[in-house]
Amino acid sequence: MRRVIVPAITISAFVILTFILGCSEDVFIGTLKKNQPPTIRITNGPIEGDSVVYRVHFYWIGNDPDGRVNYYEYVFAEGDPIGFDPADTTGLDKWFKTTSKDSIFKLMTEEYDSTITISNNPYARFSKVYTFFIRAVDDRGARSLPAYRSFTAQNLAPHAFIIHPKNPIPGHSQFLGMRVKFIWEGKDPIDVPWNYQDVDSIRHMCIRFSGFSIDELNKYPERYESYWSPWIWYDSPDDSGRSTIVGDDEILELNRSYILAVQAKDEAGAISSIFDKRTNVRHFMPMKPTGPLLVVRDPILGKFSFIGTNLGADVIYLPGGFPLNFSWKGDAGNYGGVVSSYRYGWDVEDLNDPTDWDVLPSPYHKAAPEKRFYSGIHTLYIEAVDDFGITTLAQIEINIIPVTMERNLLWVDDFYSGNFGQILWAMPTERQHDNFWIDICSRAAGFEPDRDIFDTGMNSGGPNIDNPNPPSIKLMWKYKNVIWTYNSVPAYAAWDNVIEFVPEENFTATNYISTYLSFGGHLWTCGKSDKSGGLAGVLPKIQLLLPTPQVEFPLYLKCEIWGPTVGCTDTSGVNCMVYQDYCVSVLDKPMAIFRPMHWPPRRIDWDALAWGYKDDLDPITASHPELPEEFHLWEEVTKPGRFFDPLEQGFTYVEVYNPEYWMERINIHDQSCFHPMYRMVSRNSKSALNNTVIAFWSTKYAHVVSEGPGAVAAPSVHFGVPLWFFDHEEVKAITDVIFDEWQIRGDQ
Repeated sequence: MRRVIVPAITISAFVILTFILGCSEDVFIGTLKKNQPPTIRITNGPIEGDSVVYRVHFYWIGNDPDGRVNYYEYVFAEGDPIGFDPADTTGLDKWFKTTSKDSIFKLMTEEYDSTITISNNPYARFSKVYTFFIRAVDDRGARSLPAYRSFTAQNLAPHAFIIHPKNPIPGHSQFLGMRVKFIWEGKDPIDVPWNYQDVDSIRHMCIRFSGFSIDELNKYPERYESYWSPWIWYDSPDDSGRSTIVGDDEILELNRSYILAVQAKDEAGAISSIFDKRTNVRHFMPMKPTGPLLVVRDPILGKFSFIGTNLGADVIYLPGGFPLNFSWKGDAGNYGGVVSSYRYGWDVEDLNDPTDWDVLPSPYHKAAPEKRFYSGIHTLYIEAVDDFGITTLAQIEINIIPVTMERNLLWVDDFYSGNFGQILWAMPTERQHDNFWIDICSRAAGFEPDRDIFDTGMNSGGPNIDNPNPPSIKLMWKYKNVIWTYNSVPAYAAWDNVIEFVPEENFTATNYISTYLSFGGHLWTCGKSDKSGGLAGVLPKIQLLLPTPQVEFPLYLKCEIWGPTVGCTDTSGVNCMVYQDYCVSVLDKPMAIFRPMHWPPRRIDWDALAWGYKDDLDPITASHPELPEEFHLWEEVTKPGRFFDPLEQGFTYVEVYNPEYWMERINIHDQSCFHPMYRMVSRNSKSALNNTVIAFWSTKYAHVVSEGPGAVAAPSVHFGVPLWFFDHEEVKAITDVIFDEWQIRGDQ
């Protein structure tokens, strides 16, 4: 029997033709069943009836029992399922398509709800009730019944803050110019006031204050709707959404009050509805401004301020060769202006001739190159012009004085006491202190008490009153050597104000001591050095005004002149006189605010001074064998029953320098120009201050010879104790050694 073999391709074709041309559809695919609609449910989102922020995140999932979900459709209707308008969901054009299974929606909340208080500040809250509908559409076009969720979208209203011109007293009226540029910033709280983004748009209005009430604006804002500018996109070109100029298109009248108000709108349609003179409302009165405030600074001379063009020159007396490094900054913000240009020139003859100035006007000329003069009188002119053309002219006249240094010794008496009766000997009387130091200074050749004493109290407008004045630089430059004795109370000593370290942009006093030393002058300083006195006077006084003092001892000047820090992040202390010119790195005291974790422990009954001894290990000190090996407290102040009776307490008017126990702890070393002269013996050998330095030589400028006749190169000297309290004969012996070093000893 023959077997018939049919090729596979023939069978395949037959099967295909059978499916296509078969006489009965039901034989192969059966009857098409009715399509079942898909289902959908909301898996996450706001809880039914809850109040949420205007950005809502919904999640959903659809299912089709006899096919697949092709996409979803959603719509937001205003109101809840009972109160919404059915027309909002009728018709396919109302529904939006998406293939995602979740989405974040931003909803409009332009309906005012209430005012709430957060951190004692009022915030307007806007809200709107929504119902979210979501449905699934399957692959055959069938739609599920919609799932829905009703909720209230809420939103804190945005706010605007006028940031320019600055108001010296926020919330109060201010005088401004006839043309004022107002600048603001808009903040839109996302969920809480401190988490914000930029606003969407801004509008503003400026109206006469007459008949206007901010309270009325808050209660009935609709009454002022016609005064507002159109809404401006916050990021519009030319900062038109962030600023406006008042007085360019309209004319402001002198002696009339005006109100500028700024209103913000966010992306949800909420509008700032609280008006406050501290933030988005400014009450001002136009005036004719005198000019920008022009502040001129020099790193040594300090700060000078000028307004307008009618001020005379500030006169400064300086030695020849003094380095002048002036910089400046103008501010017209107090009347709503902006400084647009500067120019400067030395010894300008014709202010109206541009060629007489060193530079042409430019907004970038804010400093002059270093200048040195060796004779004559020279004036620096600086001009600042605002965007309205109003000018301020600064004039600083430099008078070059001769550095004669023809006299041997000046005593600066900066130690205030008083002539009360002496009882406990805790302080000398004024007469006792004066007689002691006149006796000391008279050991110098040519010293004349009637000529060579400068009393800072007597030169402050009356005898020994507050705010004493230091000697002028003109007086200092007449002397090769100066002794400066000071008190520990800043109000009674000029010393603190002269040596205080303040950042360049703020300080006003001139620390000419540094300059005096750098020109070859020699200085011997000492005084009552407890509390804030002594070399600690270099610390910024602002720290003493804080509720909690920021200074703790031991204090590393390089890194902690602004108070204890973690790490050495701010090293501005290297520029202070004590660190830079006296070569001291660390200060400490028997009485102070100490570090909380301090070892060895600090106890005043241990830390007080008993006596001092010479440091023969230092080469400078060892080269002066005539120095007393020890120096002790004067027997008059240590008698039984007196304030410094050794049986009662040790001596506490002390400041110590570069204590080894702390230098080792922070891993630093003495500067090469710091040379110990005397160290202290504390009341208890367990004290951290035992064997620490209380007197030293500073050799920073020991190689410089001044221009004075008979001048020599020599170090300066500092004692961290007031020497009147010590054995007077021992102090005289120390004086003779110092005067020998300076070559001014009278009996030579």
